[in-house]
Amino acid sequence: MHVAICDDNGADRKQMERLLKRESDKRAQTSGTLYVDSFGNIEALLANALMYDVFYVDMCQTPGVTAQGIVEALAKKGSTAPVVLCCSKINYREQSFPKNVFFLDKAIKVADLSESIDRALELKSSAPSLIELRSEEDTIYVTEDEILYATAKGRAVQVALTQGRTKLLRTDLFNLYSVWAAGHDCFLPPTGHFLLNCLHITKLGAFGAEMSDGKKFLLPHTSHDFARLILANLSSNKENASK
Repeated sequence: MHVAICDDNGADRKQMERLLKRESDKRAQTSGTLYVDSFGNIEALLANALMYDVFYVDMCQTPGVTAQGIVEALAKKGSTAPVVLCCSKINYREQSFPKNVFFLDKAIKVADLSESIDRALELKSSAPSLIELRSEEDTIYVTEDEILYATAKGRAVQVALTQGRTKLLRTDLFNLYSVWAAGHDCFLPPTGHFLLNCLHITKLGAFGAEMSDGKKFLLPHTSHDFARLILANLSSNKENASK
């Protein structure tokens, strides 16, 4: 498990490093080693934010930096990992935060720290796998159910996302499918012109599919049969998960 500390109090930062090192030693034979990186500013933290499974944050001494700002910046980077706000001069509990944020009081007690690690591990095990969409402008990370379909646009691919969003990628449909299908079983193998996410097929007729945004695609016979198979498997998996 990868842990990031971001604290602008040097003494507190070193103390957290020591506490997490001891916690890692205790967990080495059970939940595994904790790999800890420590930062004194938000810019360094955000540089590789997606590699971390939990963040321990207290930046109450840096002008212009707020807990809300840090949480929002991590979310913009695509991180869904839990953020533990360590309360010292500021009681972060009095502020409003998303559900992935929880709290720890300073001076930090070993039992409370251990409990927060347990909670972070639980959230990590249930977190959805993210898909990277890298364009020339930026890179975003989305869950599989945020992708509707992808269509060929010359030498690029346009990915249609939920909430009317789109992303233009410099790749082709077959390369995209090889990456997506490696960890996700909801994508229909592409034709030469499009790649569909079966999670968003709302109607599968005799010759085509209608998507959740109303877009319709004409399916070849083999793709039509494959779509029915994927939809059946997805339905079966959902039923088994609910039991």
